[in-house]
Amino acid sequence: MNKELFNPNISVVMSVFNGASYLHESIESILNQSYKNFEFIIINDGSTDETLEIIKSYKDSRIVLISR
Repeated sequence: MNKELFNPNISVVMSVFNGASYLHESIESILNQSYKNFEFIIINDGSTDETLEIIKSYKDSRIVLISR
């Protein structure tokens, strides 16, 4: 998806703290929706497990990562 042409109609926001065990399933569930014109804001709230690495492994331009 070309970011310059990407103008999302909605924002989906998910916060996560040490959620590595369920994170792949959660992210995939959102990204695989039939409606595609959205930005997916994921807020990593100081996780100490593999949460941040999992989020960064996704190369989908709809994902906006905020890490605290």
